[in-house]
Amino acid sequence: MPHTVDAVLREELRRAGLPGHGSLPRLLALLRASPEVHLTVAEAADLVAEAGLAVTSGELARQLEILADHGLIGRLPTTTTELVFDTVPEPHSHLVYEESAQVVDLHVSPDTLLAMVRDALARRPDSVEILVRFRRDPGAIRATVDRVGEEPEG
Repeated sequence: MPHTVDAVLREELRRAGLPGHGSLPRLLALLRASPEVHLTVAEAADLVAEAGLAVTSGELARQLEILADHGLIGRLPTTTTELVFDTVPEPHSHLVYEESAQVVDLHVSPDTLLAMVRDALARRPDSVEILVRFRRDPGAIRATVDRVGEEPEG
């Protein structure tokens, strides 16, 4: 079974235009297997160290950014300056509680999400902040990467 998972992750990386070898597939496997889906760079470093993957903190941060840029993990807006990555790559909504710094995934329909927003605004109109993020198309990143090194037209 682990070989099947490895093959699936390598194919996912390949489709994203990334190499399916080296530490990137192992990092992605660790992130996807983590019980915690919202990770800071420091928490990801602990995960990597625990698994015995040899990668510097700078390289880890770079690899997390690469995975996020290619849509294989997400970035979360947070109430702090610390970067937080979401290991669930599919678009979904979040509730962020400032007091406890808790982030809750919302895998709900647009109608349910709107009802939740209406309810929150009705209950606490002066303490609810709404952030709408339009995610970048990972396909646009791959197209840009594919063009690097091509001869200019004309």
